[in-house]
Amino acid sequence: MHYINEPTIEARGEQPYVGITARISGHIGEAPELAAEVLSWLSARNESPVGLPFIRFWCLDDNGQRLIEVGVPTKKLMAEDHRIISGYLPGGDFAHAIHNGPPEQYWSSADALVGWLERDGLSAALRYEAETKIWDGHMAFFITDPLEKKTQDAWVIELFILLLADHAA
Repeated sequence: MHYINEPTIEARGEQPYVGITARISGHIGEAPELAAEVLSWLSARNESPVGLPFIRFWCLDDNGQRLIEVGVPTKKLMAEDHRIISGYLPGGDFAHAIHNGPPEQYWSSADALVGWLERDGLSAALRYEAETKIWDGHMAFFITDPLEKKTQDAWVIELFILLLADHAA
């Protein structure tokens, strides 16, 4: 089954955020609880998010574990605190698509977006450290609030993959 719309290219600016780093296997199921923790941390500091919670995918290791950050965009760079990290989502041109379906099917949508990049001759911004592929900008933003929608049917998740800066050349 096909869960994404026709991809597009979208320019995005750099965005400060706070988040929590985690390792997950396959499913993105623990992300809602981590997002809730980040939102509580912001609230305790009288700060409000300026965007939707997201997952930033960094890499997949040899054991099938994915290194991720679950974060929330903020209006300014904030000081890190215990489990909370602070940084910037990169700016640039991104491949963009919308996943509409069960969250456990997210990876089929992400794979479809990577396939679209390849078919259109575009390259994702990534690098290698030894045999490990590191994504410079691969994010999924939760349009559907996973804390409110407890069923696993139709979630809406925005996918973004940062393109190499010279993609238009």
